[in-house]
Amino acid sequence: MPMVVSRLSLYLAFPVALIAFWPADGPDQRWLLIPLLGALWLGQIFALHQWIRASRWLLIPTGLLTLTILASYLVAETWLSADIWQRWLDHLPGNWELFRSRPPVLSLCMMFGLTLNVLLLSRLGLGSPILLLLVAMGGVWLSYRSLAPPPEYASSTTAVPLAILAALWLFWSAQCLALLPTLHRYWRRILPPLAVGGLIALLAMISWQEQRQTDNLRLYDLAAGEGNDIATRMASETASHFKAMRRFTSFWNMLGYIPSRSEWEQQAKLYHDDFGYFRNIAFIDLEGTVIRVYPLRGNQKVLGTNLYLADSQDRAALDHPLVYGIEGQTGIVDFIQGGRGVISYLPVRDVVDGTLRGAVGMVVSVDKLLNSLLAQTSNQDRAVTLSGDRQLYFHYGPLGNLADWQYQQPVTLGADLLTLRVAPSLHWLQVQRSRLPEITLAFGILLAYLLHMVLYIYRRLAHQHRLANRANVSLREEMKERERLQQEIEWIARHDELTQLPNRRELLRWMDDHRDPLPLALLICDLDHFKSVNDHFGHLEGDRYLKTIAQRCRLPVERAGGLFARYGGEEFVACLPNCDRQTAGEIAEALRRAVAESGLFLPGNVPVTLSIGVSITDEPPIRRDRLFQAADDSLYRAKQGGRNRVVLTDAS
Repeated sequence: MPMVVSRLSLYLAFPVALIAFWPADGPDQRWLLIPLLGALWLGQIFALHQWIRASRWLLIPTGLLTLTILASYLVAETWLSADIWQRWLDHLPGNWELFRSRPPVLSLCMMFGLTLNVLLLSRLGLGSPILLLLVAMGGVWLSYRSLAPPPEYASSTTAVPLAILAALWLFWSAQCLALLPTLHRYWRRILPPLAVGGLIALLAMISWQEQRQTDNLRLYDLAAGEGNDIATRMASETASHFKAMRRFTSFWNMLGYIPSRSEWEQQAKLYHDDFGYFRNIAFIDLEGTVIRVYPLRGNQKVLGTNLYLADSQDRAALDHPLVYGIEGQTGIVDFIQGGRGVISYLPVRDVVDGTLRGAVGMVVSVDKLLNSLLAQTSNQDRAVTLSGDRQLYFHYGPLGNLADWQYQQPVTLGADLLTLRVAPSLHWLQVQRSRLPEITLAFGILLAYLLHMVLYIYRRLAHQHRLANRANVSLREEMKERERLQQEIEWIARHDELTQLPNRRELLRWMDDHRDPLPLALLICDLDHFKSVNDHFGHLEGDRYLKTIAQRCRLPVERAGGLFARYGGEEFVACLPNCDRQTAGEIAEALRRAVAESGLFLPGNVPVTLSIGVSITDEPPIRRDRLFQAADDSLYRAKQGGRNRVVLTDAS
């Protein structure tokens, strides 16, 4: 069942991704992700059908291309600038823009992880579980970013189309379900390394996110700093030219009469040249008529115009100097001669009697004022606007490819409260954004993979070591058991199983090993009338008799340094090296008494007796057959002599 669902997920993945192409817009991240997903789809299908070589030829370039795009997030601006990346994109057909064309870093990490897992054939020993876990962790965070509102002050794309997100999850499901039987079989071995690797990856992602937010705030602060600087410069410049115009007005106050044209032009030229954003400097009489203006060029329409009668927005501001004798200012108004700006009016009065003689009009062009201020700043890679009452009064910089966020600050210009906005361009964001957060993420993921592999290999080697130890212990036990069995077999081959005495073979071998200490005595012992025991009492009782006699007789022989063996049936043989005739006779007599006193009885309540034939030799070389023959003859004579006796003979 898991394999069926795995194949179904794989077959659906790429068709789902193709939905992201609708609606078709200009080149963006979809134009890179969908071909990469298509190559991954084909490569995974090839691997599913065991076309491994074709799969590798397709997936290796896909992985390298994914790494190249990922490197654009990691390589320092001084090494490979955003302009170089953009120039490469410019060679592609269409209007490619780096900011919008580059997929989010997590989507690239997921793509590379899925591609690498197929190339590694989903093997546990090559880290397939940690790759799938890392892809899942990246997928969870990417899903959150794709479904939630974008973060404030984002400096790169953070979301992917939902169709592509669904396709990535389908690819992950197909690979995970294919690996599920193996994971279920070896989960105890995999779980601890997987948990450690996942924890390292989680910490790396949290650190990456914190660093990225910090860097985004840094970029916002840079834009805010530029906005504050522009606002400060504008306020300073306004105060400066207003102060200068007060000095200009005080000159005419001291003059005491209405200036002539030449006098006006001579004095106004100095101030107009100092403040290049002045549209003109005019003198207005008490009736509100402009009687002097500088420069005349471009301002002919103004000269002789009665501002009270003109369709102007500055009547209230004009009343301040001409009626009340105080300074007045307009907001941003449309000039009679064209353009927009602020007009400031300063009263001119006789310093002797205080009589009002008119007013000085200072006409400031908003465009020229702000252009002159912005020309003094180093950053030209942003848009600056000045607006108020839902009306845009000024725009400076690019019109498109701007960030989704902007800095705004209220400013006062004339009598109006306006809003100054600074919107950084996408190019500026690419250049200024720090690479450290993405480097932290990449190296954290790499560390998680490597640490998982080290722990997995360590646990696998430890498991193999335990198996080897168990095999060694089992082998040693088997060898000991074989050695014990071998010894048992060898012992059985040399001993009589019933009486536990050495058998005939062991006796002959033992005699060969102890032929040097002479004299050598050989005793052949035969139980008298033992057949009647088996016939009357049964063989089991006969076996008990034999075991009892063997135990009673072996002790005197072995105490004398000899060997007592069962020769066959009811016959026993004792071999005594370094034993003379007297000693041999004593030992033989001791054996006879031991049997007679054993408490064993023949039918008829007759004690069991033992006949012994003894042969002794003290001359080398020892001839074993002669020794046995002599002892057998002695035994025969003992039997003939009435049994229950010892007969000795000299084998020499």
